[in-house]
Amino acid sequence: MEYVLHLAVMVCIYAILAISLDLIAGHAGLVSLALASFYGVGAYTSAILTERLGFPVPIAVVSGMLLAVVLSLFVSIPSLR
Repeated sequence: MEYVLHLAVMVCIYAILAISLDLIAGHAGLVSLALASFYGVGAYTSAILTERLGFPVPIAVVSGMLLAVVLSLFVSIPSLR
């Protein structure tokens, strides 16, 4: 049962990434490599906090999301001007 749960979680994660890429590239017509970098920053942050520093998984995931949001704000504000 653990394998099926892991598979379902991975399918959901990649589906969210594919939907966001479709929204940016398909509907808006923009080419953006920043989406993958923000995804990577959040994933690496949560992985490092969980594995090396021993944080609980929910706190590490929220921290990864917040760091990705902060990084995206620093990138997007200058690019809008």
